[in-house]
Amino acid sequence: MPEIRLAVRQLVEFLLQTGDIDSRFTGFDRANEGARIHRRLQKQAGEGYRPEVFLSETRTVEGISYTIEGRADGIFETPPGRTVVDEIKTTAAPLEEITEELNFCHWAQGMVYAAIYAGQNSLAMMDVRLTYYQIDTDKILYFTRHFTRDELENFFTGLLRQYAPWARRQLDWAARRDADLAALRFPYPDYRPGQRALAGEVYRACRTGRGAGKAGARLFCQAPTGTGKTMSALFPAMKAMGEGNGEKLFYFTARTTARAAAEDAVQLLRRANPGLAFRAVTLTAKEKVCLCPGEGGRPACLPESCPYARDYYDRRKDALAALLDGAGQFDRPAIEQTARRHTVCPFELGLDLSDWSDLIIGDYNYLFDPTVRLRRFFEASGGDWVFLIDEAHNLPDRAREMYSAAFSKRSITEAKRALLQSRSSLKGRLARADKELLALRRACEGLAPRRGAPAGEGPAPADPPPAAQLDLLGGADGNADGGRARRSAAPLPALPAPIYAGEGTVFFRALPPAVLQPLQGLQGPLQDWLEKYPEDPAHEVLLDLSFQLQDLLRTADRYDEHYVTQLTAHGSDLDIRLLCLDPSAFVDESLACGRASVLFSATLVPPGYYKKVLGCAGARAVALNSPFPPGNLGLYCLPGISTRYRDREASVGAVSDALAALAGGRVGNYLAFFPSYAYLQKVYADFTARYPAVRTIAQESGLDEAGRAAFLEQFAPDPAGTLLGFGVLGGVFGEGVDLAGSRLIGCAIVGVGLPQVNPRQEMLRRYFDEQAGCGFDYAYRYPGMNKVLQAAGRVIRTETDRGVVLLLDDRFAQESYRRLFPPHWGHLAYLPDAAGLRRALDAFWAGGAQNA
Repeated sequence: MPEIRLAVRQLVEFLLQTGDIDSRFTGFDRANEGARIHRRLQKQAGEGYRPEVFLSETRTVEGISYTIEGRADGIFETPPGRTVVDEIKTTAAPLEEITEELNFCHWAQGMVYAAIYAGQNSLAMMDVRLTYYQIDTDKILYFTRHFTRDELENFFTGLLRQYAPWARRQLDWAARRDADLAALRFPYPDYRPGQRALAGEVYRACRTGRGAGKAGARLFCQAPTGTGKTMSALFPAMKAMGEGNGEKLFYFTARTTARAAAEDAVQLLRRANPGLAFRAVTLTAKEKVCLCPGEGGRPACLPESCPYARDYYDRRKDALAALLDGAGQFDRPAIEQTARRHTVCPFELGLDLSDWSDLIIGDYNYLFDPTVRLRRFFEASGGDWVFLIDEAHNLPDRAREMYSAAFSKRSITEAKRALLQSRSSLKGRLARADKELLALRRACEGLAPRRGAPAGEGPAPADPPPAAQLDLLGGADGNADGGRARRSAAPLPALPAPIYAGEGTVFFRALPPAVLQPLQGLQGPLQDWLEKYPEDPAHEVLLDLSFQLQDLLRTADRYDEHYVTQLTAHGSDLDIRLLCLDPSAFVDESLACGRASVLFSATLVPPGYYKKVLGCAGARAVALNSPFPPGNLGLYCLPGISTRYRDREASVGAVSDALAALAGGRVGNYLAFFPSYAYLQKVYADFTARYPAVRTIAQESGLDEAGRAAFLEQFAPDPAGTLLGFGVLGGVFGEGVDLAGSRLIGCAIVGVGLPQVNPRQEMLRRYFDEQAGCGFDYAYRYPGMNKVLQAAGRVIRTETDRGVVLLLDDRFAQESYRRLFPPHWGHLAYLPDAAGLRRALDAFWAGGAQNA
């Protein structure tokens, strides 16, 4: 018999939740705060208290088989022998409003858990206790109700009867979907070379699932550009789903263009399979879809100011029904249109649609980011989900960002200024925090005095400062600056010896208590003020401060041996950064939520690096050959040019000459990628002065979407003259850009793409030197070559494309870099100079073989 599987909370909230969306009670990172408080209260409950008790019940009601499961916050016995289910709730509701009747959904969850437990343990009576923690006052309130087993059973069964129409809708849909997916046809007459092999690997991973271990099957696929990776991943995953291997598919990407590619792939499958029963929802960030933004464009999410938040839970079922009865393609326009028609929040509607969808398309952060991850699916590990992770070469850096945090003393200063005319007591708390951070900045300057030299790509970090320098923290008055002008300043905090100190920046392996102490008491008063004065002109500034604080304190809770702390003093400001160097444990934990994870990209070299930094040491890794004939790609290197930082000034002329030879080989569009804007501008100035006949365009710093589109529009098909574009390696044009055919016939890659040498990157190098003895590779060489390979992949996009790639740097001839080249680069030709390049290009464009 087909089965409906529901979480207890999902069942209760869908049927019983009413009223508004209100960020005062649901925002401000309440879920993360609540989880911490739950753990704390559970630990304090004492002996005999069993926390996080997993309960599952399968039963048939009105001919429908349900499996209802979840984790009760706690179960314990009272002295008279009564069994109690504890339901813990964290709330920001005012203390005087917290009563037994605050929210019936809270009682309902406890009652469902009690019904399951009573039935499985033959208990005639059970109690349900609501434990409310008021987050702003630190008060705990308890409410207890007594139930007979029959009362609990009748309530539980009544909920399942009430859910029956929605259950039948879903069962009917699943039957249609599975039948359609079983008969799903590939949307093209034939597979591209390599595409069938990739699809086969994905299909096997989906079918293997938990058979590979508790963490599920994990697969890394490197497939060259043009293989058709999106379709090669989606099609077999959908086929496997139709066979019962996966309840939902998740397609996670790093960019909007990749999400559009996944949507396009589903549409192709619909056209090839008319009437296909398959629901796909695209999740878009709240800031982008908000229909009623407040000042500064930020979503307000307050019922008094947003009609789409007001009574959302009373109207959402009608909006859901309207969409679920449609074609099943829930992209941003479809969701916004329905949201306007039913006056509901489009962001929340998208999230609710995900419960009913077969494919969920969204950014990496919906799985990996601890703040915005989809808790409805990933709060507990072990779901029957399949994760398809596109552009996986971006995930290491994105994961480090997600698990890191930054805070600036400047945000405190701006908040004080914004409250200048206010009488709020918050001003005093901000002033104290600012004073303590000022002392921390002075301590940082004492450890790492600036010598006036400009920061840049300079030398590796020095050894820790000598003891005499550390003694600056001492002194009779605890004040390194001395003098009457400093007597009112806060005493300098004690700091441990740093692992690096120089030019105003210090790094610590452990998180010094003095970093958090000025900030820990701010969050409660700050949230009180935000909730009390939503219309105050200072609200936007203080809201930004609140978000920064939450991010920092949340990251501090996770801080372990995978982190370092960075303090940087500049001017009157102090920047605090908690940097995650190794996110592997966090990524591994996220991936373990699914039955199978497929991570794919055109560049995953070497696979061992990605498996290590993404917590997938035992994963299978496959690399597919290029689907295109090697002769379609002219591949050349001029190893006589050094683009190292110290040699860049001297290399400008030689690089210009090489670019002129490249652009002179054939009329068409070309791109040249540089390791920095500064180097790009030097070569651009030299090239345009010496080769004015070649039309050029240079990437500007900080381009918005319109600027990026305008840049790419210059690369028109079949141009009458040559265009040479100058871009930054690893920038917005270095990957994810599809200039097929004659829109791009060649690119030059200047340098090996190494990240800029700076103290933070050196921390990464040191960490992986200690972990695996390969710090330079992990911090510099592998990320750099990833950028190189991505940029080179812009040239050949289809089986009919022909083009050239020029590598400019002597390091491309070194074995340590050559071993990272893909197999289809075996015909790379090393040439002595620009004249040799011209001869090789003449032969290539004439149709002859490359010079060896």
